[in-house]
This record gives sequence, C-alpha cells and structure tokens, in this order.
Amino acid sequence: MGSSYDWLRADAEAIGSPQNLFRLARELETRGDLATAATAYDRAYALDAANPEVTAARRDLLDRLAVSEHGIKFRYIPAGAIRMGSDAGDPDEHPVHTVLLDDYWMSETPVSWSAFCDLMGWTPPPAGSPRDMSGMSEDFHWNIREENKIRLQYCEDATTHAGDWHAHAPRHNWQNMGTGELTDSWTLFGKPPREDPRRPWRYDRKPMVGVSWQDAEEMCRRMTSVRTQYRLPTEAEWERAARGGLIGRRYPWGDEPPTRERCDYDRFDEFSVLPMRHLPPNGYGLYAMAGCVWEWASDWYDAQYYQVSPGKNPPGPDSGAEKVLRGGSWADCPEAVTVSFRMSRRSSSMASDGKWGQHYCPNIGFRLCRKMLDVVK
Repeated sequence: MGSSYDWLRADAEAIGSPQNLFRLARELETRGDLATAATAYDRAYALDAANPEVTAARRDLLDRLAVSEHGIKFRYIPAGAIRMGSDAGDPDEHPVHTVLLDDYWMSETPVSWSAFCDLMGWTPPPAGSPRDMSGMSEDFHWNIREENKIRLQYCEDATTHAGDWHAHAPRHNWQNMGTGELTDSWTLFGKPPREDPRRPWRYDRKPMVGVSWQDAEEMCRRMTSVRTQYRLPTEAEWERAARGGLIGRRYPWGDEPPTRERCDYDRFDEFSVLPMRHLPPNGYGLYAMAGCVWEWASDWYDAQYYQVSPGKNPPGPDSGAEKVLRGGSWADCPEAVTVSFRMSRRSSSMASDGKWGQHYCPNIGFRLCRKMLDVVK
C-alpha cells in the first residue's frame, strides 16, 4: 500500500466520513489500486455498515480479490486496523488495543477431512491415512485410528448424530475369527442417522475435527511455495477476520445474541456439527467464524500478552505451553463464541513428536491463512 494512504490504517476508530471514504475507494478502484481501495471501502463499511451502496461496492471488490487455490476458496482481508479484545470479556481479553495488520487471505471455511487428506497426499476418508505406513510405529498407527474414530462420527456430510464409531464406517466388515464369516458394521451396530440414506458418503461439507496443531501446520508447510505461504492465522489475523469489518461488536454479525439461525453453538446434547456453509457468512464472506469448531491459531497462549503486544502484525509470544484456539464450537455456550474469547490447549502429534495430544475431541479444527511472499530476484 502506498505511503500516501497510510492514514487509512492508522487507527481503528472513525477516520473521516463514510461518504468521503467511499468516494476515495471508488477513485482508487478506477485507478486500479484495488488493495488500497479495499481498505477504504472497509473503513467506510465499518463506519456505516447499514449503507447499501457502501456494502455492495465493498462486497463486489472483495469478491474480485478472492482466490481459489488447492481446491479451497480464500477470502481477501484488507490491510487495516482493529480494536482487538473486549472490556466486557474475561481478564485475558483486556486491554482493548489497536492492532495494525497487513492484508492476507483466509479460507472461506475450516478445512474439511477430504481436503486435508488430499493436500497431505493421504488416502481419502473414511480410511484417511498416509498411503504408506509400513515404516511407521505402532503408536503412529494407533494415533491415526483413534483420531479417525472421532472423524468417522462427526465429519460425514449427511450424518446427523454421532454414535458408536463402527457404525460410521460405511464399508467396514468384521470377521468372526471362529467361523471366518464377514459381517458389516451396520448389521452389528445399526445404521447411523443420515439426512438422506441414499446420498453418497462424502466428507467435504463439514470441518475436519480431532486435528492437532502440528498436523495442521504440516499441511500448511506442504502447500507453501516460493511465492505463496499457507499457515495458521495469528490470533490478531483470526480476530480481524472474525469481526468481518465491524468495529467493537461482540459477534461476527454484530451485538445481537447468538441464535440457531446465526451460529452453530450450544448443541452439546445433539452430538453433531452442522455443515460449514449451513449458516450465513460474516462481512468478509467467511463461514463459521463463531461456533462450528474451535480453530487453531499460530500463537502460543499468554493471558497477559495483550499488555505487551506489538502494535503491528503481532506474532504472539515467543514460547509457551499451549496454543491458542478461537471461535468456540457447536458444543459451547454463547460466551465462548464471541470474536474476542480466548482459549488454549496443549497439542502434540504422534507423527511429529511421538506424544499424545489434547486434540482428541470432536470440536477442534482449523482454517488457513494465505500470504503472498516477497520474492527477491
């Protein structure tokens, strides 16, 4: 972004009038400076989100700047400032502070089990494992099986309720060691409830769950090239994306409390996760930023980090014991699905360090951040 327009990123509070910002954005767009135009539109929207002309122009440009790569759609987040944290939240959400961020892209949804296996070069679900496991330890084999027991129940597109994991393996047969006879899972354990039993078994519409921070980072590493970096978002990038361009609001859609029409939350007794695009997206076109699954951030967790956080592109603490999780999940209460709520968990991967992790649960997933790298010739 040109230095002439650095003032657009200088503060998350009101700068100029929405109409002046809108006219500037139009001019910049006409001149072909789309990144700066997107920032100007974003500022105008933050100040006057109810203006249909501003909203439509901003949406159209952000749609133009979206990118589809590796079978995933990435939504553009303009460079700009946010007021991060909450005065009304838990102590680790204090103090509210201004953060400046460069532009980036976020995946439109969390990553599905099918996408993860494809990008890792694994066999597709419901097997969901490395194609060659001959040289891997029995602990690694056991780890994959335990993670996939969870995914079989929660990641299939049409399954409406988790049950015994065996019943969610559509082609799994069991052999009677005495007689040699084969019996399928459904005969033994019953058929899992599905929206339409005739629908083919697929794992694209729901988020991958039970995924470790390390395995998510490994997928990002494999995708990254000389020009394009894929990684987990920083905590600040996640929060800016979750806010959807709004300032000081509690949820991605505003301050109205969560409902079943806005957010996949408070359904612990239902043992299921809704498809990622089942509910409306936020102002950046991102789905399931509140509820659905907790999402890993790249940062180590530190309850006091906001007191010392850098004002620009904060990377998070240098070290720590747990990694940050954001967004709440289908099993959580309204207080956990705000844009500012912070949670953390230890994560270990049998594949990377031979240890069990705390990610063995059906409400932890991740989404991707995409950044363009400066290439020195």
